[in-house]
Amino acid sequence: MAKDLGARFYADPREMVQKERPDLVFALGRHCDMAGTARFLLEEGIAFAMEKPMGMNAGEVEELATLANLKGAFVAAPFSIRMNPWVGKIKELEGPAADISHASFRFTSGPTSRYYQTGNPWHMKKAESGGGCLINVGIHFPDLYFHLTGKKPKSVYAVTSNDVYGEEVEDFAQVTMEMVDGALCIIECSYSHAVAPWTPGFEFSLHSKRHHFRSMGKEVMTWSDQLGNPNYLEGPHGNTASYPAFVADTIDAFQNGRPPIATIEDDVASLRIVDAAYRSAASGEVVRLD
Repeated sequence: MAKDLGARFYADPREMVQKERPDLVFALGRHCDMAGTARFLLEEGIAFAMEKPMGMNAGEVEELATLANLKGAFVAAPFSIRMNPWVGKIKELEGPAADISHASFRFTSGPTSRYYQTGNPWHMKKAESGGGCLINVGIHFPDLYFHLTGKKPKSVYAVTSNDVYGEEVEDFAQVTMEMVDGALCIIECSYSHAVAPWTPGFEFSLHSKRHHFRSMGKEVMTWSDQLGNPNYLEGPHGNTASYPAFVADTIDAFQNGRPPIATIEDDVASLRIVDAAYRSAASGEVVRLD
């Protein structure tokens, strides 16, 4: 790749950063390595976007968020679903803090075999990934709900299973978040046998006092008002198609001195829900949040 791009190749990314002093870095890696990489970039004064979850748990990332705030650092989190047209339409119709009474999100990813085929078996090792489908893909949806509503979570109840593939990590998770005002958000995510173009699959349904929004197929949202009048909007639903837009927006935000579309604090907020969900699934009890 470096040869094709006419760029210098470095086997050690830290050596590259120290020698080249890039303005902005897009950082990927094993979940167990992310916090160390992020701390290095923060200490070097390098702006970066890092794939979620940025660490193995909320505690790790909270420490990074504190350091980032102290340094006034630019740190972007790729919660790319925020950039999809349907999210913008809900904000347009409901305002910056939608009063969603109950919501559900279902995300079906591909089979676990793809991680072995692409040389990333660490996704199936809890000590390296922190978990399975929930921390890997389900983390998008607490963020999306908070982004749309601004509501504060009160409690989390979750169940997980690794019954389909028998890996160390879960291949299915269902999470129920209760908000302080009584609103509910249900999140379901899984690894499945289906492959592209049938995955990833994403469905949603959101009810407010004024509208009902729901997905239809892979690229249509429909909504109805209080009188039942139907409306439609075409556009991608999930995270994959919006990654190029996230990259472009991140570069533009950095160049123009504005915040990224999602920050490290947003990552912390979503990861706290993931952590609580794992505790709930392990104990079989509702986890109350401070």
